[in-house]
Amino acid sequence: MHPSEDGQPMASNQKQGRIMVECDYPLREYFIERTDVLVALDVRMYYSEGPPPRDVAPDLFVVFGVPSYMREVYRIAEEGKAPDWVLEVASKSTYKRDVGAKKDLYEALGVGEYFVFDPQGGLHHPRLRGWVLRAGRYEELTDLQRPGVRRALWSATLGLELRFDGSDLRLWNPTTRAYLESITESRQRADKEKARADKEKARAEEEKARAEEEKARAKKAEARADQEKSRADQEKGRADEAEAKLEVEARARRAVEARLAALQSKIGRT
Repeated sequence: MHPSEDGQPMASNQKQGRIMVECDYPLREYFIERTDVLVALDVRMYYSEGPPPRDVAPDLFVVFGVPSYMREVYRIAEEGKAPDWVLEVASKSTYKRDVGAKKDLYEALGVGEYFVFDPQGGLHHPRLRGWVLRAGRYEELTDLQRPGVRRALWSATLGLELRFDGSDLRLWNPTTRAYLESITESRQRADKEKARADKEKARAEEEKARAEEEKARAKKAEARADQEKSRADQEKGRADEAEAKLEVEARARRAVEARLAALQSKIGRT
């Protein structure tokens, strides 16, 4: 049997858990297009089939050359290799094992790089430490001395720098010259993008409402123009009718006057 849970919480305090999640998310995003890279958070790793089977639960580990699908447990005998990279986030109950028994175990298993981070301070000195496996033995990494950063260590396995900025553990990409986006930053960016999209949508709806209002005004103006044209046509019709009536009356008057003139002329000759 290879249980996936050991009855222990993922983290012994909120800060430890936050650091684990804030490192897990950017690594998953960093390798999202790789189907041969596994990023595992608090997954039990079986390194001996026993009996009984023996296991350890690294806070976070990365394995290259295995399928990236989610696993309940990681069995070295089944997968064919140990993790390439491990991070342990220290707590008061684990920090001694992090640099003692666990470090020795990861070295024996052939874990290529091993890092420990003390999120609260007072447990590890310095608070960020790392080792690389050379000729079967761990050699401690030296600080890269980055300006404005408390401590920086290079991970050749990840192609990233692990940086302690005085508050949090961050992952720096030297190619893009930027930190990998944390889940908090991702949510904040998503919230900002949603707010921008909502604002654009509201602006578009406002523009549409204005356009509809302009269209309604134009229709009213067109209706008024049609009414004015109809009234003008009616007025013109009445004017034309009156003019025609006056013309008829004028012709009749001229005809009467012509007959009277002819009659008077005839009387004058007699």
